[in-house]
Amino acid sequence: MALIETSDLLPGIRQILFNRPEKLNALSTPLMREFETALIEAAADRGVRVIVLRGAGGKAFVAGADIAEYQGDKRAEFIAYQLNSRRVFDMLERIAKPVICAVDGFALGGGFEIALCCDILILADTAQLGLPEGRLGLCPGGGGTQRLVRAVGKYAASDLLLAGWRLSAQRALQLGIAADVVPAEEMDEAILRRARACLKVAPLAAAEMKRLLREGASADIETAKSLEQEVLFRLYSTADGQEGIDAFLEKRDPQFRME
Repeated sequence: MALIETSDLLPGIRQILFNRPEKLNALSTPLMREFETALIEAAADRGVRVIVLRGAGGKAFVAGADIAEYQGDKRAEFIAYQLNSRRVFDMLERIAKPVICAVDGFALGGGFEIALCCDILILADTAQLGLPEGRLGLCPGGGGTQRLVRAVGKYAASDLLLAGWRLSAQRALQLGIAADVVPAEEMDEAILRRARACLKVAPLAAAEMKRLLREGASADIETAKSLEQEVLFRLYSTADGQEGIDAFLEKRDPQFRME
């Protein structure tokens, strides 16, 4: 059985499914290899415009790493796994396409770190998110502390990390992590609604706006605003930029060609 399953929900919308429900989709070395392959293929496929990440089974998106792999002071293996996970998570964050993360149930540890690498989070009302590594005498290693503090600020991040809390779906919405919270039975519809909306945004514009959000957040405001205008001027000169303007004035749907 494949640990990662891919399917096209609709033309242009690729779903990547964590498929280890008997382990609450826990991350393992083999699963990470399959996940990386699926990401590379989705990123390279020009027919894929939006990527959706989801967990199988309905009980969890990803409930963290498979702790059994760590037992026994396997230092070399542990370090290799963590370094590789960080590399794959960074790749996910830099994919130049919108990535929607749909969370049913638990997104803990590495599962929450994956969610924090995505662009849009849709949570079932039963979702729980957290970074509980401190309760194991460890800390997150895939960027979780750093992405979390940038997403919610020092004090909310400190509360979550140092007390080992789990965030409810509604609390995640209050903190601005989640874009939407829906009843679990409405998740399929919510995913397609968001993904279809993303298809209406020009691919080049989406890629550049993702980069602006990522790079601008760590720059001073004047530098970030200059970067924004440089991107705008470049997009204006593309075929898609001109097509978007023409389509708006002609009251028709634009036909973007990613050029």
